[in-house]
Amino acid sequence: MEEEQKDIEELILQFDMARMVFAEEEEEEEEEEEEEEEARIVVSLTDITDRKRAEEELKKRLDQLEVYYKATMGREGRIIELKQEVNALLEELDRERKYGA
Repeated sequence: MEEEQKDIEELILQFDMARMVFAEEEEEEEEEEEEEEEARIVVSLTDITDRKRAEEELKKRLDQLEVYYKATMGREGRIIELKQEVNALLEELDRERKYGA
C-alpha cells in the first residue's frame, strides 16, 4: 500500500509539473493517529492560474495608461505654455488676450 501511495504522489507531481500551475497553499495541518503513531500532513492547494493571468493583464493595462498619462500631461503643459506665449504676443500688439489665466 505504501508503494501505491508513492506512485500516486509521483504521478500527481509529474502532472502538476507538466501543467505549470500557479498555486497557493490554503491549509496545512498535522494529524497524529494514536493507533498507528503516524504523522501526516494534509495540504490543500487552490489553482490560481487564472487569477495570476488576470493580474498580469491588469498590470499591462496599468502600464499602458501610465504611458498615455505621461504623454498627455507633457502635451497639456506645452499647450499651456503656447497659450501664454500667444497672450504675451497679443499684449505686445496692444490686442486683447485670447486665453484666460
